[in-house]
Amino acid sequence: MFKFDLSQEPLSSREFQVELQRLKALRKDQIKRSCISDVLHAFVFIGLYFSQFLSGYSVLIAVAISTVFALVMAMISKEALLLTDKIVIAFIVAGAAVATTLILTITMKEELIGSLMAGLTTGSIVIVGATLGRQIKQVMILLDEMKPIIDDEPALHEIAQLCRRYPHFETYRELAAQNLRPHLSYGELSAMREWDRREHQHQARSNGS
Repeated sequence: MFKFDLSQEPLSSREFQVELQRLKALRKDQIKRSCISDVLHAFVFIGLYFSQFLSGYSVLIAVAISTVFALVMAMISKEALLLTDKIVIAFIVAGAAVATTLILTITMKEELIGSLMAGLTTGSIVIVGATLGRQIKQVMILLDEMKPIIDDEPALHEIAQLCRRYPHFETYRELAAQNLRPHLSYGELSAMREWDRREHQHQARSNGS
């Protein structure tokens, strides 16, 4: 995913627009794939209902469980997942599938075959939430960060303070203006905040030692 690098020359207005359009096209493609996935999973549940493998209430329960787990997975904020994160996600996917199967079999008294198929479908939905759902969320965040800071006085004041504290930020802002971008974006402000946070941590470690 795209990240603003304050150590490099800022994007020109044209480069900024190209990146913005790329993200919008990516979001459109992701939403399209998400809709296709939703339709396919819906057909599975409808098939289970009309084939009398599951009752209407059982289908609703399976849909509710899968939706909750998928939303939780989509809300994972990490951009890059570590191996341990992937293992945890795998356990959650398996847990959602098993929970759905057991609830439908034991509580709802459904046949095992229907419950198993619903459990597998639930696992598939959760996997989509953990992958495609996360990707959509990340792109949406990036699109928000691409918005220019124009009338947000607190944000403009914060940029001015950070530029006084770090001269190379002011140089970066001047170069952006020369590249026909008079207003920095929220993503660039976030990058400045992250730089400032790392500097404070470095100073704290230096003082501690």
